[in-house]
Amino acid sequence: MHKPKTIVLFIAYNAGKTLEKFYKDFPKDLADEIILVDDASKDNTFELAKKLGIISYKNPVNLGYGGNMRRALSLALEQGADIIIDIHPDGEYNPSAIPEALKQIQQGSQFVLGNRFTNLLRPIENGMYIWKLIPLRLLNSIDSLVFGVRLNDFHQGFRVYTRNMLSKVNFWENSNDYLFSFELIAQAIYENIQITQVPVETNYTGKKRGASLKNSIKYSLGTFKILFLFILAKLGFKTKLFKNHNLL
Repeated sequence: MHKPKTIVLFIAYNAGKTLEKFYKDFPKDLADEIILVDDASKDNTFELAKKLGIISYKNPVNLGYGGNMRRALSLALEQGADIIIDIHPDGEYNPSAIPEALKQIQQGSQFVLGNRFTNLLRPIENGMYIWKLIPLRLLNSIDSLVFGVRLNDFHQGFRVYTRNMLSKVNFWENSNDYLFSFELIAQAIYENIQITQVPVETNYTGKKRGASLKNSIKYSLGTFKILFLFILAKLGFKTKLFKNHNLL
């Protein structure tokens, strides 16, 4: 029987201060390969990654979070990945969630999301801004209502994909910014892909405490646009976002 190939993606931007410790502590036995994709960092992220022996790529120009994710997923698929673990080497998300996520994949899930809200106040204890908690919970409730899927955390940054799942969605058309991942979730739900959640521990300190209020508002407004396009697609008015090109 074919053993699924698991590739971990380190999605990196200016991660030079955290990369070495994160990599040394990372449970490398859980993956066949680790690939770092650096989005034209201004620090020594790429050079340090090469020094640590990580398979590394650097974008010649900054592509934005979504642009970097698109390239990283493409690289992992080209390398034959059956399972792709998406985690940031800034230490914001704890790799301890990986074993349970892989177990969910083995049990038939095609897409696994982290869940920061198994304990409502846990993110606050881990450093999340208090002013973010209520809007996030509200957004998650609206998302669940529109999508018709009960998930607790649509807007977090730990995800595990399968090749089968990525073959069914047109992520090539997704945004170049942070909406990329929410669009991917919307596409997966539209295609009736099985999505599960696993608890994930976070560490919000310094710049890792997240986007500013202005950027958070911009992101939130962007999610409503995606929800609207999802509703239109369900009614038969499809856009590029919800057309499957079957590229894999």
